[in-house]
Amino acid sequence: MTKILFIEDERQTVEYMKPSLEKRGFEVIIALTGKEALEIYPKENPEIVLLDLGLPDIDGREVLKELKAKAPQIKVVVLTGYNDKDTKAELTQLGADYFIGKPVMPPKLYELLEKLK
Repeated sequence: MTKILFIEDERQTVEYMKPSLEKRGFEVIIALTGKEALEIYPKENPEIVLLDLGLPDIDGREVLKELKAKAPQIKVVVLTGYNDKDTKAELTQLGADYFIGKPVMPPKLYELLEKLK
């Protein structure tokens, strides 16, 4: 089973998405803050990270940098409302693999995750 670390501070979003992801064969670990995500990552070793940039404690860019420094092979899907070329270029340099604009359209996310399994 492919393990996903879902880093998102909006509890409603993760509560809505988690059951759907689990039905599709993913194990989903939730982190509501960047600090929590960085603590969970080495214990769980997920294959995929879903990363919101707007976290309450640590900017998502910093979380991305730290995750990629620890595990360059991990696939990081950035969930962002900032879907412009400059942001994508910056995040690609930091190691982001894929981008999905907010609000997230579940079918698009599921399709991408199936490819990453």
